[in-house]
Amino acid sequence: MKPRALLYARVSTADKGQDYTAQLDELQRVADQRGWQVVGQQWDVTSGTKAVRPGLVKLLARCRAGECDIVATVATDRIARSTKNLIDLVDELEALGVELACTREGAADATTPQGKAFRQMRAVFAELERNLIAERVREGLRVRKARGQRLGRPPRLDYKRLGDARQLRASGCSWTAIATQLGGTRGAWERALSRGLIPPTSTAEVLPP
Repeated sequence: MKPRALLYARVSTADKGQDYTAQLDELQRVADQRGWQVVGQQWDVTSGTKAVRPGLVKLLARCRAGECDIVATVATDRIARSTKNLIDLVDELEALGVELACTREGAADATTPQGKAFRQMRAVFAELERNLIAERVREGLRVRKARGQRLGRPPRLDYKRLGDARQLRASGCSWTAIATQLGGTRGAWERALSRGLIPPTSTAEVLPP
């Protein structure tokens, strides 16, 4: 069964000798050479910096509907507006089981041996980056623990002790001393008292007799 291909072309303007049909004709020739079954064509006449392009939106919708195996365009700058946008696009297509073929760029053509090797290398470096980030996080936690700093979320306040906190504050205690004695953090007690929170009613008071 032949791989199903959607062709995509883009030019910035319809004048100045630019013509998206020339790109589509070139892609059709590549498809014929590689034995692809062309199931559709999409194009845009707009700047590559535009975040939303109607032709590309329709193409991605067809990919999500499972209508193709390959998205073919002549070059990465025809379909992506930045390196990050290209990576995000490739990731989405891969998740859908669709390969991106930039036919003039071997490294960005996932249907060629060079492109497959490039994709594998990108996956290796992405995994390496994730591992490095995780190690930096673990190292930061080790440093904080060695310094005696609290790890994880700060403990919640016992709002039933707001009255105690007010009395301690009125007697001249610092916020740090209040947090040490009652639990929680100094900032949390300072915010709670400044907002004038009322201690919650006990269960015995809210239950019917």
